[in-house]
Amino acid sequence: MLVPNIHFPGNCDEAIIFYKEALGARVKEINYVRDAPPDSGMEGLPPNFVMHSELSILGTIIFMSDGVEKRPTCDNFSYGLLYDSAEEVTSVFNKLSDGGKVIAPLAKQFWASLYGVVEDRFGVHWQVTTTN
Repeated sequence: MLVPNIHFPGNCDEAIIFYKEALGARVKEINYVRDAPPDSGMEGLPPNFVMHSELSILGTIIFMSDGVEKRPTCDNFSYGLLYDSAEEVTSVFNKLSDGGKVIAPLAKQFWASLYGVVEDRFGVHWQVTTTN
């Protein structure tokens, strides 16, 4: 099984709340630094840092955590979201756009009745499209 991981710069909790609302994500697990056993290598990190979380979005598992180091951004990567109706696509696209940036506005395409690309407020890119 391939499981994507998204690392945040200390605001993973905020992202989890956002994805629950915007995408209907289900939280399966959250582990914080404060819950780590002594001598775990987590000493000195903020206690509210998310060490590991597991969410389910549209039936796909995604791991999310707060990063402990700066990493280069991967601008050639995005998550795809497929919905059956234009209403669902429009609703999710608008929620993800709130505080984010529209890369490609929602429009009819030859492969789908509606498609758009958005960078959300956390810098994560999403391609939102209908299945038809």
